[in-house]
Amino acid sequence: MPDLRRFGISGFTAVALIMTGISSSTVRAAPPAAIGLVTDYGLGDPYVAQLKGAILTINPGARILDLTHAVTPFNVTEGAYLLDQCSEEFPAGTVFVAVVDPEVGTDRDPILLETAQGKFFVGPDNGLFTLVLAHEGFARAWKLDRPEFFRAGAVSRTFQGRDIFGPVAAHLAGGTDPERLGTPVKTLVLLPDKAPTFSDGLIFTEVLHIDHFGNVILNLPSGDELAAKLKEGNLVKISIGRESYSAPLVKTYGEVQKGRLLLLYGGGGLLEISMNQGSAGRELKVEPGTSVFLKP
Repeated sequence: MPDLRRFGISGFTAVALIMTGISSSTVRAAPPAAIGLVTDYGLGDPYVAQLKGAILTINPGARILDLTHAVTPFNVTEGAYLLDQCSEEFPAGTVFVAVVDPEVGTDRDPILLETAQGKFFVGPDNGLFTLVLAHEGFARAWKLDRPEFFRAGAVSRTFQGRDIFGPVAAHLAGGTDPERLGTPVKTLVLLPDKAPTFSDGLIFTEVLHIDHFGNVILNLPSGDELAAKLKEGNLVKISIGRESYSAPLVKTYGEVQKGRLLLLYGGGGLLEISMNQGSAGRELKVEPGTSVFLKP
């Protein structure tokens, strides 16, 4: 048997590796759970850095991922959409810190929830998790009321992302049993159902988000029964306030001339108003929450 002390490996460990035919270089510990951040903090202020610092102080090995910090400030509906889209492709065990919290410090609860798909979400109980729950299902939830798992020192009433949500996520990603982090709750706040409707020949929709390219993403999924009223290749009248536009429903951006408006179903399966190599959002002068009427 080789002299194991030369390799700096404990005898029992090395013997086990040799006997099983596995080299020490192939043995890897499971990576820590990733912590994904979705906020309306922006990147021009110290808030994101402070949130990350609070996480790393508790869990120096944390894998922190910036998913987006560009949610329109205070817009919980847009935040719910972006959180759902950002978290969709991640595996079970991932922890998400979501902060779009216009009522921070009031009597709304800080919570931790686990979806039926085994992902964890930390943030305010203000409806921000509505779409995640609709798509992934509900498993368990807890009100975060255990200060020993918060940031050390005073907890600010206006920065619970840094002082409560980040630290709780750090403990959870580090292996703390979620049952230790708070008191179980059975019901959560949900946003009002704003599904598209149809009346007097018009489909009523709402803007969820305007992306980096200026695509105006609406709350009309391709599988909705109202979507069947829009026929590919036909022009659709678009009414926003007193302004009206028209655009064809197509499959790809390149099917229309540069600078022309179009409608298509994007990668997330939702209808969007776009412009080939231009910004539909700027052309239409809309924002998240704007009402849009479509006439097939």
